[in-house]
Order: sequence, then structure tokens, then C-alpha cells
Amino acid sequence: MTVPDLALIKEQISALQSRPIPEHADSFEEIHNQLNEALTQVEGL
Repeated sequence: MTVPDLALIKEQISALQSRPIPEHADSFEEIHNQLNEALTQVEGL
């Protein structure tokens, strides 16, 4: 498994302000999944 790139995730979070509000929920869900994956790999679960 590849660890998600945290810098890329931070860029995705920053880019949210330029996206239409209706798209935020889907973007937050994707970011949440990526962060969960990163934490899982860091914790060795």
C-alpha cells in the first residue's frame, strides 16, 4: 500500500474554497478517506 501524500491532501483542503459549495461534501469525504488511510498505515493497523 502507498501512504497518501499529506502535502497533496493539504492542497485539496486549500482548494475547497474555490469549488462550489455543493461539491464540498464529496470532497470532504474523499479527504477524510485519504486521511484515515494515512493514519491506518502510520499506526500499522
